Amino acid sequence: MNADEVVREITRRSWRFGVAVLLSPERHIDSDGHPSGGHFDEDGKILAVATGRLQDTWLGTLLHEYSHLTQWVEGQPAWSLYRDEMWDWIDGKAIRNPREAVKTVQAVEEDCERRAVRLIKELDAPIDVQKYARGANAYLHFHNTRAERRKWMRPDVIMMERPELLALCNPTIDAKFDKTPPLLRAALLDCI
Repeated sequence: MNADEVVREITRRSWRFGVAVLLSPERHIDSDGHPSGGHFDEDGKILAVATGRLQDTWLGTLLHEYSHLTQWVEGQPAWSLYRDEMWDWIDGKAIRNPREAVKTVQAVEEDCERRAVRLIKELDAPIDVQKYARGANAYLHFHNTRAERRKWMRPDVIMMERPELLALCNPTIDAKFDKTPPLLRAALLDCI
């Protein structure tokens, strides 16, 4: 499929669950007060993606956010924790166990990334799967630095568009994310 066909297919699938797809021409969209490449909002029934990025970046984000939609549809138990607590913690509010919450978020995101890779392959989307997996690994390991520093990425950072960062990551999704390699950790700290 080409990019337009992928967008049509994801839009069709999303509509089956009453979810609208919004593609913004901007580099970022607002996600709970934070700049983001995309998000899925189950309350508003919207899957939104910023398309002012490289095509394979925003298309990968579309498939990632659709994968969150499928987690929600399937009733993944950790979804509500992901949605409700982590942004509150980043914004300075107290939550019960931040380290455990970060681990839960990593688990939700790891499942989402594996779903997105399967979807790339299923749709034969115009996305380099190895590059996507490298970006997924960077994002999943980023949660360790997020826990350490209690900060989100700077608005100018788009991980998938940082070759020096992707070069530090494996071309398949890692099996574990509990320890970030030192060079990758340093590069991720540069993103906050």
